[in-house]
Amino acid sequence: MPKKFESPAGWSPPGSEFQSRGVTAGTAAGVLFGLVVTPIGIALAAKGGADIRYWVIVGAVTDRATASLEIIGGSLLLLIVAALATFSPAGTIAASLVWGVFPGILHLLFPDDTFRLIGDLPFISSAMQVALHSWVTNGFALISGFMLLGAGLVGLLRKR
Repeated sequence: MPKKFESPAGWSPPGSEFQSRGVTAGTAAGVLFGLVVTPIGIALAAKGGADIRYWVIVGAVTDRATASLEIIGGSLLLLIVAALATFSPAGTIAASLVWGVFPGILHLLFPDDTFRLIGDLPFISSAMQVALHSWVTNGFALISGFMLLGAGLVGLLRKR
């Protein structure tokens, strides 16, 4: 006697016709989400870090609460991208490579070109350019890129 009940030929559970077995749409949405949210999180965290540094240099003349909220907001956005690895590891891995690992390595190899490229970014204020220069120079691009890459790889291995 078989230990498991065999379903009749051609039978499928109710609602199965509405389930999608493909992961292409979810992966594409995850990659798009990761590539859009990561630079926003980096920009917020970098701007907040630059403002905190300015607050330390100048003193109580500047607004410290706004800079702290920018750092917290940017960190939370990067946390969301890391948590995205649970649903779409490709999104977290792509974001880590595009916005962290590759820029960090390129800065180590070609620091002058990195400064020129950041200076040539359109629609970026001079304060944001200084913040991004500081982000890349201090190694945070590479650090955050490898952290997101690790989260993406763990998500990928967890799905297998």
